[in-house]
Amino acid sequence: MSKLANLLFLSLFTTSVMASGSVISSQTEKDTDHDKVFDIYDSSPEQKVKTMSIEDLPMIQLSRISGNFNNKIEKGRYRIGDKVTLTGMGIDKIKDPVVVIYDNVRSYNVKQVESGNKGITFQLSVPQGKYKVFVYNNDKRTNDLYLEPFAADAPLIFGSTSVILTKGEEHTITGTGFDTDTKVEFGDISIKPTRVSNDSLSFKVPKSTNVRDFQVRNKLAKSNSIRVFKYN
Repeated sequence: MSKLANLLFLSLFTTSVMASGSVISSQTEKDTDHDKVFDIYDSSPEQKVKTMSIEDLPMIQLSRISGNFNNKIEKGRYRIGDKVTLTGMGIDKIKDPVVVIYDNVRSYNVKQVESGNKGITFQLSVPQGKYKVFVYNNDKRTNDLYLEPFAADAPLIFGSTSVILTKGEEHTITGTGFDTDTKVEFGDISIKPTRVSNDSLSFKVPKSTNVRDFQVRNKLAKSNSIRVFKYN
């Protein structure tokens, strides 16, 4: 895709996102002090926001980004368009949060969030990319976390990040985005599932493999990888 086509796509994507009322973009919003917090939300738009320190009480520290699937939290597993939840120390003390997502060339502010004891939850409606995220509140900002979502159409595997498998035996995984075109991949070995639904998939572990991780793939994208701790 050409650079011009990429810019056109981002422009159309941002317009669509803004129409939802949940995300606004640096392509349209003013940020006088260039601190990624747009002037409409920034209580001091001409002075860069300061990062919270241990002297600030209550102490607030982001620690994790998770996918939120019907209130089931999956650490580090989320796609473009999914609900995600930020958790950490003291996060329930933030009363009027603005989630700020940015990279080297663009930034997004999310005001439409659900905030409570379980964290800050919002719809991840940004283009595909690698970002950082922080939360702004009352003229202060939290630490950054890295944000790297999977593609919108990617399947995801839930549960433990490592498993013990028995060669030649059936193994079942849970997740989301599975379909009849989904295959399980052990390196160069591609396996058709024995049973599959949108949120569950069973397959026979190949007898000839010693590959130390596997993933699933549909026609559009691949999932997160699961580490094989040991084969029996």
